Amino acid sequence: MTPYTVLVDAERRLSDLVQALRPADLDRPTPCAGWDVRALLSHTLTGIEIFASAADGAPAPTAEDMFGGADRLAGDPVAATKRATTRSQAAWADPGDPAAEVTTILGPLPLGQVLAISAFATIVHGWDLAIATAQPITELPDDLVAHAWAVADQVVPGLRAAPGDHGLFQQEVAAPEGSTPTRRLMAFLGRTPA
Repeated sequence: MTPYTVLVDAERRLSDLVQALRPADLDRPTPCAGWDVRALLSHTLTGIEIFASAADGAPAPTAEDMFGGADRLAGDPVAATKRATTRSQAAWADPGDPAAEVTTILGPLPLGQVLAISAFATIVHGWDLAIATAQPITELPDDLVAHAWAVADQVVPGLRAAPGDHGLFQQEVAAPEGSTPTRRLMAFLGRTPA
């Protein structure tokens, strides 16, 4: 699969999970400490739009919007998800030179890496959402796991929190013996895989 088809698949899976949400699910805790489903989904959709702005050049939410935890769903999670993923897929369908450097909330990055990071974030937060809402879509297809591992190896170590701090990623946790590839990935990202 190409990075774009991985992104489309990850966003489709996220959309399916959001379609299954009930209003009470928005207040459930998630594997992201301190964030309920509403905050997690708001963060995820805001990130999708911020990364898409690197390709389409249109205005984007701010880093504060992405990390502040505020509700950005406008009362309709399905519509908010459709809006963000439609923009993303249009932006990334033909983004131009993947080696072109662009300014992002993570600093200057090649455009192709921004696409890969956007897909990665959607894959991971889709898993978070499935776990939080007890949806039976917690094991990822091999191609999504492979993509997420490739990005995680590149970017996570530099974005990991120091012990006792809050960073974009917590310290790796031990995956239980016999864990699936998905569970090992999530443990690497600091999520308790059980």
